[in-house]
Amino acid sequence: MLRKPLGLIVGSAEVVVLRLASGVPNNAVRLAALRSWGAVIGAGCAIHHGLQVRGARRLSLGADCFIAEDVTLDARGGLTVGSHVSINSGAQIWTAQHDSASPVFAYESAPVRIGDRAWINARSIILPGVSIGEGAVVAAGAVVTKDVPAWTMVGGVPAKPLADRPRVDAYRLDARRNKVWWW
Repeated sequence: MLRKPLGLIVGSAEVVVLRLASGVPNNAVRLAALRSWGAVIGAGCAIHHGLQVRGARRLSLGADCFIAEDVTLDARGGLTVGSHVSINSGAQIWTAQHDSASPVFAYESAPVRIGDRAWINARSIILPGVSIGEGAVVAAGAVVTKDVPAWTMVGGVPAKPLADRPRVDAYRLDARRNKVWWW
């Protein structure tokens, strides 16, 4: 009986601590805070202010990821982000939600996977259970409800294929080197 309230308290504490750390003007502090709650983060990642994370212990970021300001990463259902991925301002990635058809508003979750070299544009939303393929682009404001094939650009609500993206296997973001250390 005590397990559920204790889990809610710990989960709430995690959200608060990580939100406070996201306001500290130092990338290293943000990375250390995420790692202290169990996140796995590759080398060279840059995380801007305002990040909201849920379930950090189920978050994995590959090397050289760029996370812009005011991004929401819900990893409660499992969130794996590949290397050299750019997630832009205000994007939201959700792995858990409530079942709208459930008479008890049941909680459900499903993992999200984002492949290497993907680009998640500003204010886009990715819903639970979606896989974004390698090199795929999610246009600004898109709502992604289904898997996105590799090297494809999607946009709209709900997101639909717009174009193919040229394959660019060699690029690196140099996220940490191109980020102002204090912001």
